Amino acid sequence: MRSRVPVKNFLIRGRPGSGKSTAISIIELALRERGYEPCGIRTPEVRRGGRRIGFLVVDLSTGRSEVMASVGVGGPRVGRYSVRLREFESVAIEALDACSSRDVALIDEVGKMELLSPRFTYSVSRLIDSRIPVVATAPSYDLPFLEELVSRPDVAVFVVRRGDSERVARSVLLKLLDLLKTSSRR
Repeated sequence: MRSRVPVKNFLIRGRPGSGKSTAISIIELALRERGYEPCGIRTPEVRRGGRRIGFLVVDLSTGRSEVMASVGVGGPRVGRYSVRLREFESVAIEALDACSSRDVALIDEVGKMELLSPRFTYSVSRLIDSRIPVVATAPSYDLPFLEELVSRPDVAVFVVRRGDSERVARSVLLKLLDLLKTSSRR
């Protein structure tokens, strides 16, 4: 008989603009209010004149940021954006590697741009396999690395739709807080 593996990782999936980043921001704030120290990254949009022109990568612990992708800059392309892998990795890898001494890792997002970096994929895999819980966002479409994560017994998947961010964040947060309380008693 196969033993049951406890869930300790949470993947919030949805379409662009569905509220994945909002959900993970709600979770981050709630964790900080309760005295936990989340680490990881977020990848907010850069807008000019109401139009999205790129994305930043921001270290949640230090606030350090770099331009991760933008319109018209050299580098591998995803849609109309050129990804600046060196800049992305300089923030993301350091932020994720520093998570081993923290309470929870938050990763917004594990998508096409981020997965262009084998170093990022490796760092995410290490965190998923580590003792600390991970909450990550990801697109709703299939990518090989995401399908590997979804198939793991220690990963719970939540789907967010527009207007659903708070409900999904609460659901993930309840499970996460229960997990954190249980692990602190050990």
